[in-house]
Amino acid sequence: MSNLAAVPSLLLADDNPAFLQVLIEILEPDYEVVAALHEGASVLDKVTALCPDLVILDISLGDMTGLEVLRRVKAAGCTAKAIFVTVHEDIDFVNAAFDIGASGYVFKARISEDLQRAISTVFNGGRFVSGGLPLPPQAEK
Repeated sequence: MSNLAAVPSLLLADDNPAFLQVLIEILEPDYEVVAALHEGASVLDKVTALCPDLVILDISLGDMTGLEVLRRVKAAGCTAKAIFVTVHEDIDFVNAAFDIGASGYVFKARISEDLQRAISTVFNGGRFVSGGLPLPPQAEK
């Protein structure tokens, strides 16, 4: 039995409920959104229970940064891939995200142009950054 027909599952996290709704509307036709959360602590609780294929995080969450959330998710052994969707268009944030294990980084200003492409790239084993910024070098494993 092939797993190619399976719909990838996504866990979304952003402190802006209106933006979370936009993400859901963009993504639900093609993906299974298993949770849409407003706080980092909720992500930490749900990610191990739901085991999504991909976590889409904002860097600015109310109770902790998305960077800290991803650091803890990875430390817990979660194998979900991660894409940051954020207003922070600074190479230092991009580098920080990839340093802790992100596979993608999408600027909110480019969500309609880049999010689907980023998800596809990440699911196919690649890495993605919006806006023509260079990809950080891959860490040695």
